[in-house]
Amino acid sequence: MSYAIIRNANYKKENLAGLYKHNERKNTNYSNKDIDKNRAIKNYSIKQCNTTYTNALKILQEENDLKGRIIKTTNVVCELIVTSDKEFFKKIGEEETKRYFQTAYNFVAGYKGLGEKYILSAKVHMDESTPHMHLVFVPVVRTKDKNGKQIEKIACSEYWKGKDSYRRLQDNFYKYIIDNGFDLERGQSRKVEHLSTEKLKQVTGYENIKYELEHEQIQPISSNNTALILQQNQ
Repeated sequence: MSYAIIRNANYKKENLAGLYKHNERKNTNYSNKDIDKNRAIKNYSIKQCNTTYTNALKILQEENDLKGRIIKTTNVVCELIVTSDKEFFKKIGEEETKRYFQTAYNFVAGYKGLGEKYILSAKVHMDESTPHMHLVFVPVVRTKDKNGKQIEKIACSEYWKGKDSYRRLQDNFYKYIIDNGFDLERGQSRKVEHLSTEKLKQVTGYENIKYELEHEQIQPISSNNTALILQQNQ
């Protein structure tokens, strides 16, 4: 049985240029040998970013009067990688694969009342061994200022507030995916492993290695592209 996988990483302003070039395939060469440039034509956007992530963030801040103290160490965007294993996508076929990623996109747009406008980009990569979506969004929360006025602000730590915030993300994502008719399973967790994005892509390509994401009693990860993966209980 295959597993629904969703994993988050948080990024600072200085990371946005590299993130944009990778997700939107703006580089000429890639260190990831799994990328087949001949298949890049099959990549597609559920939400297209028509400028750089840095500029898109600036536009959102100005148009929506987003508050929040942004300094060098502030995480200003989050990236969710959504995927499963290779066998799952092979089994369901092209159209259902597209529906899977669209369903995941709809989930994120509604999660914690985020709103589609705060999604900068949702890019599906079909040019690697396992299909996956990079969804980049601005973690905006609705709150009140010291005068009691309703405001919206960029606040990554508040968006992911609580030591079980990633666990709740996984819980809700799994339920949403199942409710939308995808035959996926969620196993019991045995141990937490710290895996790089490269390793994440490797393990989702192996038929007999099933992982799911969960962040139980762990603080939100930073921009080092470290994923927290829970291995299935054997």
